[in-house]
Amino acid sequence: MKIIDIATTIALVVGAALSTSAARAANSLDSFPVELVNDGKKADYDWKLIKPSEITKPWKICVLFPHLKDSYWLAADYGIADEIHRTGVAMTLYEAGGYTNLSTQLRQMDNCIAQKFDAIILGAISADGVGPLVKKAVENGIPVIDFVNGVNGADVSAHALVSFYDLAVTTGKYIVDQSKGQPLKVAFFPGPQGAGWSDDAVRGLNDAIKGSKVELAVTRRGDTGLNVQLDMINNALQTYDNLNWIVGVDIAAQAAAVAVRNANLSDKVHVAAFDIIPPVYEDIVAGATKASPTDFTSLQGRLAVDMALRLLEGQKLPANRAGPKPAMVTSDSVKGFTMTDMFAPAGYKVEFSVEATKK
Repeated sequence: MKIIDIATTIALVVGAALSTSAARAANSLDSFPVELVNDGKKADYDWKLIKPSEITKPWKICVLFPHLKDSYWLAADYGIADEIHRTGVAMTLYEAGGYTNLSTQLRQMDNCIAQKFDAIILGAISADGVGPLVKKAVENGIPVIDFVNGVNGADVSAHALVSFYDLAVTTGKYIVDQSKGQPLKVAFFPGPQGAGWSDDAVRGLNDAIKGSKVELAVTRRGDTGLNVQLDMINNALQTYDNLNWIVGVDIAAQAAAVAVRNANLSDKVHVAAFDIIPPVYEDIVAGATKASPTDFTSLQGRLAVDMALRLLEGQKLPANRAGPKPAMVTSDSVKGFTMTDMFAPAGYKVEFSVEATKK
């Protein structure tokens, strides 16, 4: 497949994603269902967003992302920035350029501490590697919200995330159900080694298929860049001629739909993701991908901002870990979701900086 063909295919998928008219105005979103986690026990809860009238200062929040190379983190930026606008506080966003750039993220985080931001929302590159700077931030009175990816250790102030273990279990159980007790071979592309969310997804899928006739023929780890994933998937399709499914992180599933179609294997190899972005959503609509759970990425962004502001205002959180409850997106359920709960609206541009309007 030529590079121009890949680019054209992806552009068509992304361009079809979402109309702005489907977006829900931020000021109409007062609450949404989440799953609280307290001492390992889960409970459903209606999370009510803080009212602008409850905010006493023009707080400044530092946001740290691993990268902005795909629509997942664009949705995260949208959720965070829109909530920042709604509440009238300030935000500055830094992105590290990829999962191989831990040292860049650490420098950015250290800079946020030095500039005395009021809170940090951290999409960590490494669950363990950020630990010393999380500790430093908290010791300097700066709450740190673990966002999306997962951070190990007791120093984090709160966690706004959906378990990628649970997401991968959801996908794994779906494939076991689809197998109807027959043997199936799966190629698995869960993302980079050492990223907490990716390691959790590996455990989740393996646990979900345990005891079934679904077998992982190959697992390949790598950065979530589209070309990296596409190269690994094409190689697997050439190496393993008996694959029935390709399962992966959102970008891997996006690449897999293209690779399977261009290899004329659509009747033989099915595609599923364990988290969703607009191209995966559109592939489900088109029938090129079977299913993916959604972790409601933009709602996670709103939740992270809300947690930070409540802590800054001295309020007690219902739990120090919460996230929107995952739901499975299939061809049958695909039309039943509010798009801006999951994705950024079409045409949305990354917001790196938002000035406070709160006086």
